[in-house]
Amino acid sequence: MKLIFLFFFSIGIAYGQSGQELAVGYADRYDSLPAIHIEIAEKQLYERATPMPKMIFSHVAIKKNTLIVPTGKGLITLKKYDDSPGQDDGFRGWQYMGYFPRLQMHALVSHSVSEHLGFSDMVLLDSATSDQYGIVSIGDAAVSLPIHSPDGRFLAYYYNHVYERNSCFIGLLEIRDGMISSHDRISEMASFQTKNWAVEDIRWVDNKSFIVKTYVLKGRGVLEERQYTYYLARLDSAIKKTE
Repeated sequence: MKLIFLFFFSIGIAYGQSGQELAVGYADRYDSLPAIHIEIAEKQLYERATPMPKMIFSHVAIKKNTLIVPTGKGLITLKKYDDSPGQDDGFRGWQYMGYFPRLQMHALVSHSVSEHLGFSDMVLLDSATSDQYGIVSIGDAAVSLPIHSPDGRFLAYYYNHVYERNSCFIGLLEIRDGMISSHDRISEMASFQTKNWAVEDIRWVDNKSFIVKTYVLKGRGVLEERQYTYYLARLDSAIKKTE
């Protein structure tokens, strides 16, 4: 059912001027690709790494219940996300997450409710072509906001399982520029998953490695606390296998 919702709300992103509607991050594709190699790292390495670049919000206008997003093919108009209680099942709208100057892409999240269950999806909207890239989640909620490498070639994102503590999935996408088709521009590259910890943050160290701040939940209720560990992900072997 999750994949059906992703496709449905991808089609509904615009009332006109929309580009192609594509989805990336399928589990079966990741299964045939390399696993991300990780190794224990020091906290100091994480603290020295550059945090995620600040998103730009001046590229979108809000008029009442509508988001107006500029693209190379005109203005895209979207229903603004409404989280007020007491609503019936159906599409709740779009939440604007910001603009990636390096990628020239807008990040948005679609929200919906079906049979009293909430669903959401992360979508990247190309500001030049209006193409829409939905990032498939392994759960009902959207994946984290993707974080691009300094050179803009890779996107790292994660998903912490809602109903299974201390477990997560990390996905790595590759972005290709130049005269290529929309279908080939963003593709799966490598992934990692574990039931031993969840992710709090990802920071890129350089163009071929990033560091993950992870946590393990201990205790319950008011006694619950997080114990942190840091891991370095090196992409050299994954890059070589996909080239």
